[in-house]
Amino acid sequence: MAHNVSKLPLLIPIENQVRELDAKLLLAAHAVSRGHACYIGWKGAIDGHLNEFPKGIYFAKSLTSRNVKVLRISQLLGHAVVAWDEEALVHYPPEIYYARRLDRTALELTDQVFAWGDDNKTLLEGYPNYPDTPLKVAGNPRADLLRPELRPFFDDQVKDIKNQFGDFILINTNFGTINGYYPEMNLCYPKDDAPDGLEMGRGAVGFPREFAVQMFKFRVTVLDAFKALVPLIAEKFPDHTIVLRPHPAENRDMWREHLGRYDNVHVIAEGNVVPWLMACDVLLHNGCTTALEAYILGRPVVAYVPSSGGENFATEPPNKMSTVSTTAEGVIENIDAVLSGRPNTARDARRDEILERFISSMSGDFATTRILDAVEQDISPRLVPMHKWLWGYLFALGRRLVRQVKMSDRVGRFSVGFKQQRFPDVTEESLKLKLDNLSALGGLSSVAQVDQLRPDLFRLTPQ
Repeated sequence: MAHNVSKLPLLIPIENQVRELDAKLLLAAHAVSRGHACYIGWKGAIDGHLNEFPKGIYFAKSLTSRNVKVLRISQLLGHAVVAWDEEALVHYPPEIYYARRLDRTALELTDQVFAWGDDNKTLLEGYPNYPDTPLKVAGNPRADLLRPELRPFFDDQVKDIKNQFGDFILINTNFGTINGYYPEMNLCYPKDDAPDGLEMGRGAVGFPREFAVQMFKFRVTVLDAFKALVPLIAEKFPDHTIVLRPHPAENRDMWREHLGRYDNVHVIAEGNVVPWLMACDVLLHNGCTTALEAYILGRPVVAYVPSSGGENFATEPPNKMSTVSTTAEGVIENIDAVLSGRPNTARDARRDEILERFISSMSGDFATTRILDAVEQDISPRLVPMHKWLWGYLFALGRRLVRQVKMSDRVGRFSVGFKQQRFPDVTEESLKLKLDNLSALGGLSSVAQVDQLRPDLFRLTPQ
């Protein structure tokens, strides 16, 4: 029998707005239609105010050692915790993934874990320190938005993009660990007194030093190849616009400075990538998750793999969903083939099998439905003694004060600038419009009220 949790609100934090907001609004729209109030917004705003929300269900986006404090505070305050790993769809080999993305304590503090698909489930079950936390294959709300039933959500954005840019080639980069927003985010960064002149950065967490250095050097080679390739594409296809979208953690200014002299190249990082994929003529990438999204949407995909020796750093399955080119000339030939009307990535059974293994919710029930069904069936309100609740309250308050001090840093990962890059301010009107569109497409009752509690945090109230 399902527990009565209809009055428990959902706390839905978002770290990277362009990647997560629309999908988590879909989750919120379905939750509100079931009677849940939802608090949704920037992860820092939700995590920093856990002691001010009514007792609810916290939706964690990862399960690393860095999440332990927030999950412990959540538990002390009486919030239940469910989680999925937002980064698990495209992952490193298991031993590296476990060191970087999983922590036993974080898992023990979680009431339910959701897997993207069978690949993710097998990966999690293979973690040597996995506790008895329930694990269910559910898919992910991001994948729901790619299904034909919900693609009309992006129609207006697709039309606006096409009106502005016409025919365009989309290049998605994922160099956040070598072209980070600030140097210490990278796998390595120069330091005179470090071995080989390289200090391990935040991007190297969980990597053995030798592996991190080798990967850093390999990825720099790939980045340099892309920096050389994009101007060639701009010159070869002068009648096409080239839109380059950096990873949310990348230093965008590097690309703008490097490509500023090309009138048909634009560096743009705003908004969900899905309408850009739907609007583009072809996607170019290297090991990027967007290759799966583009394949699902039926768009031609070219992968540029310019250097050998990267097998140890390869991640499944983006390149397998693509036509792979190992030279700049090959990339240009494949792009030219697409623009000449010869699609190069027609759906096939082998690729569909890969897709099914990695994302379970491309047919049948939506991931959103599966997740909320499991939450309502299995998650109970948490009873916490007053002394533990008080400790959680003080713990949350102290952590928020420390973070506020760190945000005074002009360039670090807690800085206002980096926060604004990952989560620009959202208006109440734009959020309500998105929710109404998602509700209409899903046949749901509209959200009764949207209250903007601060520029990066909203409360959604059911009828």
